[in-house]
Amino acid sequence: MYVMDIMDAKPILPSKERIAARFGRAVGVCEPSAGVNMEIVARVAAVVRNEMGIGQLWADLGSGTGKLAENLRAVSAVARMVCLDMAFPPLRRAAQSGRTAYAVNADIDNLPFHAGTLNGAVAVSVLQWLSAPEKALSGVANALKPNGALCFAAYVDGAFTELVETRTRMGLPQVIWLPTVSELLMTFDIAGFDVRAEGIEHFDRVQRFPDAASALGSLSRLGATATSGRLLNRSELAELYKDYTLVFGKKGTVPLTYRSIIGTVRKRD
Repeated sequence: MYVMDIMDAKPILPSKERIAARFGRAVGVCEPSAGVNMEIVARVAAVVRNEMGIGQLWADLGSGTGKLAENLRAVSAVARMVCLDMAFPPLRRAAQSGRTAYAVNADIDNLPFHAGTLNGAVAVSVLQWLSAPEKALSGVANALKPNGALCFAAYVDGAFTELVETRTRMGLPQVIWLPTVSELLMTFDIAGFDVRAEGIEHFDRVQRFPDAASALGSLSRLGATATSGRLLNRSELAELYKDYTLVFGKKGTVPLTYRSIIGTVRKRD
């Protein structure tokens, strides 16, 4: 079973349809809070507040249930935030809850905006699912006005290290893209964005859970239980929980590491 070195593991991302379906099923379970991810959303909202201007049009790409829009209600009277997501149930929740008046069921790889339409865009915990991130981000750059801002939070190498190492030891593929910080910033550059180091914030948290099932269950809020292949059967899942606990458990709890960068990049003139 222990057949793969962690440094050689390559992510095999689920299809967009499978990710969307997973988020759709998770809406009722995950809604009122998504733990650490909600802290990240709040931090990104603070960044967006500093960028938004009167009469501007922004888009939250992969908005889910509209938690970011909810955080931005104070500026919603002067700027419009379109909530865009490929999963319909979260969008319906966003609209029904009054978090947004603009809910669009669409794909980040095929944005429904003319070139130079948006003043700004937001992508929170979305980039890890992109099979062709340069292509998707180039589309975002195209939709932005010159010098338009993309505010983002992206999980990077070192995030969910406990799960990554456990899956590697079991010979299972990784299912999300976790680039190094330099790889991610290079991806933005290739896609047509200017990157400034002073605009980047590093975010690290270790959250402890009573057991491995609870730790991995928390990742459902990120859609991270979506897979590219078959689901693990009950015995395989039990083995994964056991391995995770044996290696990382301490004093009756197990950790889960969150690592991301938060910041703003701008469309290159």
